[in-house]
Amino acid sequence: MKMSTLLPQMGKFGFFLICMAIAETTFATEPLLNQYVDGSRTGRIFPSECCWMKLPPSERLTALKRAELGCSAIGGPVGKFKLESGKLWLTSLFKCSGEVALQDVFPDLTSPALAQWLTGTFTAQVGLACFDKHGKRIDSVKQVLTVEQGVVTSLIETKNDTSACSENVSHER
Repeated sequence: MKMSTLLPQMGKFGFFLICMAIAETTFATEPLLNQYVDGSRTGRIFPSECCWMKLPPSERLTALKRAELGCSAIGGPVGKFKLESGKLWLTSLFKCSGEVALQDVFPDLTSPALAQWLTGTFTAQVGLACFDKHGKRIDSVKQVLTVEQGVVTSLIETKNDTSACSENVSHER
């Protein structure tokens, strides 16, 4: 192939790569996060060491993860946890395409299921106050939960600084 015909083709390919790089950063999908409910307040919950709440092992869970390979959000499926009567309960799962009943993945668990497999320190951000001017979510309360086999042995709740909330920023509750 002559150099005079190769250079325009390389230029088109380079332009395509640049467009793809821009599109990738522009349309990034947020990761799926574990959901948390404490009475009427909702939010997100994370283990202190990182990232996502542990779920019990299950062949169906593994198959569900493999089936979600087309999903651009990392982290799924994730759990929806509820704090009730001093215990942490798993009520359902979420994946890119929506909610999944607990029995569809864990047929031996009753719903809600006491999260006996969870031991450690967890942080929950609850009660959405607003989004700051950069679009960062600001929750009204932070909870630090110490859990022993699903039983909450300590819960420390502190109010978050919401001074970054301005009158121009949308509020949700």
